[in-house]
Amino acid sequence: MTTEIELKYLLLTATNAEQISQIFKQKDIQFTYQEKQLENSYFDTPELNLRQFDMGLRIRRNNEHCEQTIKTAGQVVGGLHSRPEYNIDIDSNFPILSLFPDEIWHVEQSVSAIQNDLIVLFNTDFKRSTWLVTDQNNNKIEVAFDQGNITSGAQSEQIFELELELVNGNSEALFTLAEVLFEALPMRPGIESKAARGYALYHNKPKQYSSKSALYICDSTTDSIANAFTLGLNRGLTDLQNNTAGYLSSQSLIELTKIKASLAVLRHGFWLFEADLSDSELALRDELSHFIHLLAWVDNAINLQELTNKTGNYRKKLDFSKQLIEQLKIEKRRFPNSEDITEFLHSSRFNLLQLAILKMYLARTNSGTEGSDAARSELKQFAQNKIQFSLGEISHEMKSSISFNCEQYISQSKLLYRSLLTGTWLSGLFDEELRDKFRHPWLDLQQGISELQSLWIIQQQLEKLSEPPKKLVKWQSSKVDGLLTALDNTKAMAIAMPPYWLDSL
Repeated sequence: MTTEIELKYLLLTATNAEQISQIFKQKDIQFTYQEKQLENSYFDTPELNLRQFDMGLRIRRNNEHCEQTIKTAGQVVGGLHSRPEYNIDIDSNFPILSLFPDEIWHVEQSVSAIQNDLIVLFNTDFKRSTWLVTDQNNNKIEVAFDQGNITSGAQSEQIFELELELVNGNSEALFTLAEVLFEALPMRPGIESKAARGYALYHNKPKQYSSKSALYICDSTTDSIANAFTLGLNRGLTDLQNNTAGYLSSQSLIELTKIKASLAVLRHGFWLFEADLSDSELALRDELSHFIHLLAWVDNAINLQELTNKTGNYRKKLDFSKQLIEQLKIEKRRFPNSEDITEFLHSSRFNLLQLAILKMYLARTNSGTEGSDAARSELKQFAQNKIQFSLGEISHEMKSSISFNCEQYISQSKLLYRSLLTGTWLSGLFDEELRDKFRHPWLDLQQGISELQSLWIIQQQLEKLSEPPKKLVKWQSSKVDGLLTALDNTKAMAIAMPPYWLDSL
């Protein structure tokens, strides 16, 4: 058995083997090169018995050589894939499961029954160019560039990816080489293996990239403070990469807001757990802020898209003024286009950020940050203190007046968002019913302020018109007044809610 430790990346633009060789030559990196054509068939039962146990079975053919491989459950963190695998040379194009060690099978599995039911689900056929790189410290890394296709029945998907696998030495060398490639090639972490993509084709279902992480990051009171943050890094990075894949698949601004939200959640963790972090670790907070600021325009773009969309909530009213519609469309065109966003998501700096978070997670995991029993008992008190402080800030501001005007509500949006982010990290440690009842009016308040921002955009654009339609001005003013009344009622309800976190003392 071997355990793969590899980084997988998907390439944005056309690349060839010669380009990659030139990168290594320019950096004076020593390598040996070879290429081969690989034909792979992936097997499972019609009921997907192997898939249910997170196992993958294939036959790989290279010229006359044939090898069967089974991969057992592993983990993927931030594009780093670590998974045990068993390889056996055979003379057949069909797997012989009895050749694998007995201990890899679960007690619920019948090897003979699986063998009888095996079928081919999909194939991956590609040209693999490989560079065996040796660095100055004699670490050895295999870089593989794959070009080809995944096919299942009539369905097909292109393979265009780069893999870096540690052959021998320190895993830090793997990250160093990845950083070299970031400088020259637009890429992003590959969160799905070829097999996972093949299964999606077999099921003939569109890929779903929505995060599978829990709604609340910290949800185990047995964790230490340090370990709670470390697990949050993993979840946050997974969310970020899933949401990035989701945007690139859909080109939807809604998906782009999820990327921004993932970055904000990660950054907020650095604020909450600041006392537990080193100066070098805290430096990542500034880098997260850089990308959040780059995406600061997204919320306005969403609002403008809603206003200019013919099916939008307010479009019928806005049709009273063609001049206003044109003005809104002009504002919308000021934002980056999908090509710019795609380039940004494959940029060296964005890749370096994700790699730095991954390295931080691995370093903290390897150093044993789980802490003592006493440290674990401190997590809930830590959460109570942070939630109390965060809610105290926003409650103080919201209590400053019974009624707020438009500008006052909008000015509170950032403070409200930070308070809700504290809940995203820490509310999972408390009673579900009390927590959800408390958070509901605050989330309603956030949604209402978002709608208020759309109406505020309309007002700003109306003020730019030489003769704004009176009917439209009156409608906008009435709509704002009604929403402000609703927000005042929601605000009063929110600040009157009893604190759920104190009942758990």
